[in-house]
Amino acid sequence: MIAPSSRTANFHYAIRNLVSAAEAQERAGRPVIYLNIGDPQAYGFRPPVHIVEAVVRALRDSFTGYAHSAGLREARVAVASYATALGTTTEMEQVLITSGASEAADLVLTALVNDGDEVLLPAPGYPIYPAILNKLGAFARYYRLDEANGWQPKSEEISALITARTRALVLINPNNPTGSIVPDETTRRLLEVAAKNGLLVIADEVYRDLCFEKPPTPASTLAQDIEVPLITLESLSKTHLVPGWRVGWMRYAHEEQMSDITRAIARLASGRLCSATPTQYAIRPALEGDKSFLNDFKEEIRNRRDFVISAVSKIERLSCDVPEAAFYAMIKANDPLKRSDEEFVLDLLNRTGVLVVPGSGFGADPGQGLFRLVYLADEQVLSVVFDKISRCLEESR
Repeated sequence: MIAPSSRTANFHYAIRNLVSAAEAQERAGRPVIYLNIGDPQAYGFRPPVHIVEAVVRALRDSFTGYAHSAGLREARVAVASYATALGTTTEMEQVLITSGASEAADLVLTALVNDGDEVLLPAPGYPIYPAILNKLGAFARYYRLDEANGWQPKSEEISALITARTRALVLINPNNPTGSIVPDETTRRLLEVAAKNGLLVIADEVYRDLCFEKPPTPASTLAQDIEVPLITLESLSKTHLVPGWRVGWMRYAHEEQMSDITRAIARLASGRLCSATPTQYAIRPALEGDKSFLNDFKEEIRNRRDFVISAVSKIERLSCDVPEAAFYAMIKANDPLKRSDEEFVLDLLNRTGVLVVPGSGFGADPGQGLFRLVYLADEQVLSVVFDKISRCLEESR
């Protein structure tokens, strides 16, 4: 028997880890309602025609062989122009196209950390970051988002967590899984903490264009007058409803302070040759073309968010802060059996066929009773889901 490497045992990705239990349910003939993964296409949403047509034309007429390892020139120019219009002067050479923002995170962290190094992550926060760090032999150090204060971070706590091994601060704004938005003044304080302590800032802004009210100012724009090296991660996956296309990128601000890191990232990127060439042709029309579809999509998911918040308010043992962005609700269950959040989620799946993700999968305390629900499903499905959750909680009493 050939044994796997020890690092694979450390790689845990909560969003997909429970799928095997759901698939076992289906094999036994019991239907499952999947509310664990934020894939708009799984719930009937389709990408805008103008980017589909751009990729179809590319497949028919354009070069689709190996691209430059940093990405197609037209895609990188479009991202640089987009970033400059946002307030961050950016050149094409400061952009690297990746297979989604997840690959961007992997490349950055692999280039940055050594065994035993530490990276500051929000809790709750997107679980790909601790998964990558565990694989690399580095450590996640969590700064807690305050549930009682709209899931906001505290700069004082972040400062107290910094040690000689701390290499980077990850900001996820808007946040996945809570849908909260960090105000600009708070982000500026966090950037100043990072600058003072010589940290790289990784700004995950995948959901910035999916805010229900005013979006936050990009961290790279706020950092223009703060001497802090910053890498922004962005993607078309959620904003343009194409998660399976794997189209993302990273862009650099104050690159002169991290040139060794960006060269290391470029070496790693060259080793995987390039991200998928055909779908890179979607980037320019996505960033420069019609965005009316996005307003329609936001209005639809806002309605579903409001339905979820109303449904939660009618169930005595549930509570939820109102998400300000994206399509996730971080719901708190007052479980009469005092189970861990994973035990609660598995029991919910076994009893009702509803699959959600426990809060501990995002770095939350397992005893908080939190779970993340994707509210991309239509109101008819969501109504069934909350009836099932309500009955499950009542039966537990």
